Amino acid sequence: MRAATGPALQASAAAGVAWYVAHDIVGHSDPFFAPIAAAVALGTTHVERSRRTVQMLVGVLLGIGVSELLQPVVGGGAIGIGVVVFAVVLLVVAGSGGFVGQGMMFFNQAASAAVLVIALHRAGTGPERVSDALIGGAVALVVGVGMFPANPIELLASAEQSVLRALLGILEQCHRLEPGVDVQDAHVHDADVAWALTATQDVHAQLARLTHARSTARVSVRVAPRRMRLRATIDREEARVSQLHLLAGSVLSLVRTLVDGREDGDLLAGSSSYEVDRLAGALRVLHGAHLPWTAAVVADVTERVGGLASAALEPAPAGEAAVQLSARRVAKDLLRVLSSAG
Repeated sequence: MRAATGPALQASAAAGVAWYVAHDIVGHSDPFFAPIAAAVALGTTHVERSRRTVQMLVGVLLGIGVSELLQPVVGGGAIGIGVVVFAVVLLVVAGSGGFVGQGMMFFNQAASAAVLVIALHRAGTGPERVSDALIGGAVALVVGVGMFPANPIELLASAEQSVLRALLGILEQCHRLEPGVDVQDAHVHDADVAWALTATQDVHAQLARLTHARSTARVSVRVAPRRMRLRATIDREEARVSQLHLLAGSVLSLVRTLVDGREDGDLLAGSSSYEVDRLAGALRVLHGAHLPWTAAVVADVTERVGGLASAALEPAPAGEAAVQLSARRVAKDLLRVLSSAG
């Protein structure tokens, strides 16, 4: 709730301003599209506000246009609403993809606008509702992009830390996969697989958040006047974000290798502890450090995993050799993350 307070205040203020402009200044009698557009575009987070605003505007304009064209033919009521929604869905699918079509905002706003226009139809209100939507979108852009643009560095730092925290949590729990007397117990294996699936889902959720933060940062430094000076900084951050995706993949691959080795009985007790402990220690240092990482932090992590990344594989049974290979891949990806940080 604390995190949403600022964006919520901005959205509520924008909704009030949009109503005031459309009702009291422009003189529209019932300009409900103006505050709806402003509030929906800003939402409760700074993430992808520019995209949401454009998607909302295009969707609302599409819904209003389709309903105004079809209403004289299909009329109102249940049949009219069904027909316009069907038409809007087909048009949205045809125009999906790209900056406007990603996600559900475009469809949601197009369908809801079409339904509202048909349900509350009054002759001659089409242009008025279009102008109301434009007023709401303009207010949202002024508030969300001009006055209170997203801080791209903070967004990326928070998302990156979330990914590191998820990966660290996985490595810290990998000791549960050490072989024991009940290693062949089907219930134990099912529990291992369930844990691995949950961990994988968490990592992918954090990576999705990182992707949204990356998109928001990229747009913010290009359209928000107050953030344009950070363009070069964000461009440099792109390299580390890409490497974090590879690091996450290698950590999940290590988990899969440990689960399979435990099931097959190819691991000896304690065989993976050394590699996993060193990797967890390195991630713990990065997770606890503030961005940008200092030279001391980079040196500390490099010392922890540098030897592991370059160490030759030792002769070992298949399961242990696979763990060694996976751990070295994690170490190499972690070093790439450090090098991409400059």
